[in-house]
Amino acid sequence: MNLAQTMMVIAGLAILGILVLNANRTMFESNDTQNVSEFGINAVSLATSLVEEANGKMFDEVIADSTTGELSVPGELSVTLGKEAGEAYRAGVNDFNDFDDFNNLFLAYKSPVDSAIVTGADMDVIVPGIRALYYVRTRVQYVTEANLDSAVSFRTWHKRMMVTVTSPAIRDTLRYPSVMSYWN
Repeated sequence: MNLAQTMMVIAGLAILGILVLNANRTMFESNDTQNVSEFGINAVSLATSLVEEANGKMFDEVIADSTTGELSVPGELSVTLGKEAGEAYRAGVNDFNDFDDFNNLFLAYKSPVDSAIVTGADMDVIVPGIRALYYVRTRVQYVTEANLDSAVSFRTWHKRMMVTVTSPAIRDTLRYPSVMSYWN
């Protein structure tokens, strides 16, 4: 083998090495994109499910009480935002019955193979097929019709729930707002 043939073999091996490295990088980026998409979709799904569940409840504890008559001013609404005594998330007959019961709820969604208990969570929810741990926190506040983005310290006919989803598997925090209004 002469010098020209040796140089061609070396050049061929260099080109092959570059192609292999590019193929590996492309596959890694593709897998990374797929995982980010999957985990992001799961986060949005968990937030949407919680908002839909809350929107299926009554606007306020006072309205959930069947003996309450027609309300004329927001001052007649419940003073506190949050669950009432004896209520708990998904507790059968003691389940949440109004939108603001979801205030300060902390849920941990995890895989059936994840046996660790999340400290401080109101409930660990096992989800078959999920591949990451998700922390879901909610905050319910009164807002005005003129500014749905800013909380107010007085009772109004509008409540905003902000669902925040975080996970070690996703880079960003998902914030999912929802507003529920009472029209009488």
